[in-house]
Amino acid sequence: MDKKAKDILVKTYWTSAGWKSSQNHTTDAADFQYAKEQGYMFDPLSISKPELVTQLQELLQTVSLKKITDAFLSSLTNKRLDWRSGLGSYSNAKRLLTKNTIDDYSYGHGTNKDLNILNFERIKWGGVRHINGLYNWLDLTLLSKENITPPTKQDIQTMQFILDVIRDSEMEETPSKLRDRLKEVMNVSKNERHSIIELLACADILKPVHSDRKEHWKHDWTFALHWRGEDKYDKSNVQHYFGEYGIR
Repeated sequence: MDKKAKDILVKTYWTSAGWKSSQNHTTDAADFQYAKEQGYMFDPLSISKPELVTQLQELLQTVSLKKITDAFLSSLTNKRLDWRSGLGSYSNAKRLLTKNTIDDYSYGHGTNKDLNILNFERIKWGGVRHINGLYNWLDLTLLSKENITPPTKQDIQTMQFILDVIRDSEMEETPSKLRDRLKEVMNVSKNERHSIIELLACADILKPVHSDRKEHWKHDWTFALHWRGEDKYDKSNVQHYFGEYGIR
């Protein structure tokens, strides 16, 4: 990563105290130009739904499943959360293109869309808007340009450990409880453990049997909301994404 360009992007939205107020989301012109040249910041984008759909179709044809898998696994130890994000965008983009019951809002198309805040979230947290088609497009577009390193033995082992923790879930265990238990195998922040669960749910690896379950009203889950421990994980989707590496 280009550290200078990354810092320019991050400082546009974030301080040590957290989010900047929206009126302070400003960037020096010279800094913006540098970050733009490095592929970290962008001019506002106007895109229609048909244009977005076409570009998502093209990305799903050009970004291989292996690249998605390798990026996710490698991120487990190299901390490239932007690489990790691709699993969710790949899965949700496929969903947007195959289901005709999704509302237009979920595509994210429109006029003068801010791609910079999306890339900031992608780099800092591995994305938080995987349900959004415009985010999926940006995420997969940027991932397609990356030279992904093969996952290490430790990456593969970590993924298997994550699945082992899921497999040992109690019947009524919620996503929030699972997030806590992942500390057993991942010495990372709560936010990072939350993101991993959401990405696995987005990819239908954490696949709920029922859709009428509710977390506490203060929950912040999207894809994993209806998952419970009795559901464990979907072995066929684990095989689809990670079977090449003997992960079961």
